[in-house]
Amino acid sequence: MSEVEASSERRGSDLQLGADAGVGSFTATSLASFYVVHIGAEGVPGNYAWNLTPIDCDPEAKTKNERVEDLALEALQSSPHVSSKVYSLNCIVMDADDDTPSKLVVTLGKSQESPLDQDDSLLIDILSRIMLQWVAAQDVGNQSSIIVASVLGEDIRLDKSDLLGDNPKELFRAYLEDNSQTEMSEMVESKGNKLGVVPRPLVHKLNLLHRGIGIVVSKDAHIKLGIENPSEVYVHQRTDCKSIFPSLYDMFVGGVSTAGENARMTAAREVAEELGLKRALEDPEGDALRGPLFNCIICTSYNRCVVTLFTYRFDTSTEQVKWQEEEVQWGDFVPYALVERAAELSIYRWKKDSEGGNCAVVFPSTLQREKTPNEIDYGDGSWRSWDFVPDGLLVWESWVRWRGQDASNAK
Repeated sequence: MSEVEASSERRGSDLQLGADAGVGSFTATSLASFYVVHIGAEGVPGNYAWNLTPIDCDPEAKTKNERVEDLALEALQSSPHVSSKVYSLNCIVMDADDDTPSKLVVTLGKSQESPLDQDDSLLIDILSRIMLQWVAAQDVGNQSSIIVASVLGEDIRLDKSDLLGDNPKELFRAYLEDNSQTEMSEMVESKGNKLGVVPRPLVHKLNLLHRGIGIVVSKDAHIKLGIENPSEVYVHQRTDCKSIFPSLYDMFVGGVSTAGENARMTAAREVAEELGLKRALEDPEGDALRGPLFNCIICTSYNRCVVTLFTYRFDTSTEQVKWQEEEVQWGDFVPYALVERAAELSIYRWKKDSEGGNCAVVFPSTLQREKTPNEIDYGDGSWRSWDFVPDGLLVWESWVRWRGQDASNAK
């Protein structure tokens, strides 16, 4: 597994699969909107704090003109600067016994007296409700099934099993138009450990760090470390009616984990939904799905995700790809070396756009070539102009680093 690699120039970062974050003085970090969230305790039993510091306030920032996302991964690795915090969410757990409900009180501290703007007001309210779940999981151990919460002055009476479950409807009732249909996801800290459950639309609206998966679908053999000539990889093109990145290409099947869903189950579900490949669902203990291989963080202005990587072995003797027509308009198995070259060319084009100020994502890769060897070919050669989705390319960079590890680490 890869160690964390994060710098002000990197948008995608490798990290180890983490153990549960312990409670201490700011022992974990996450991302929300334009802030890094430092998570921990205040040194007094039953007192917890989440400090919000602007991502771009780091005094070591290269220039004040850098995009916020250029520094987001660096911010995840940073120590909290108390003097730089803008907001502090504080939660106190009140004493309780077997017959008295626990009471959790969440309050807000600000560095200035001016009122919250609309965006920050929503962010603070949602983070307060996520913090409530995190604190309850850390510290509420009495036998009462009821928790009384005071969230920024709003009193809510909650069932403990609902609050700590995968669908805390009562906690988010004001934000759920249809309680039965809204999908829930998890906000996580930088190692991928759960902080709390939140309605998925709010994950994207507030750009919260969350969990997802990426799958390389390979032909008849898993791609492993130490293999010089990997199997062909399935590449697909998004439909031209997609609201985000229409007609762009991807070498991964990807998706977001729902609340309570482990990464392997997400991978089995997503590859079945997107490509109709169901062996991992039908035989969870079989060899169709391999992993988790490693985790990486991708960080863009529209998506911050701790991604867990898998491979899926497509069996040409028994399976057939059947993609979702509303999602995919073309797909095929492509030589691995060609995918590498096509990705390099796509990154090169994205980097040129970025230099001109037209790209929302910066790629750190130093390309070894701008032209592609003629000996690698496929179809009519149009693959040289394939533009891949930026998220996929960020994951691909971590994939390439993983593949580049010493063969002695091969599994």
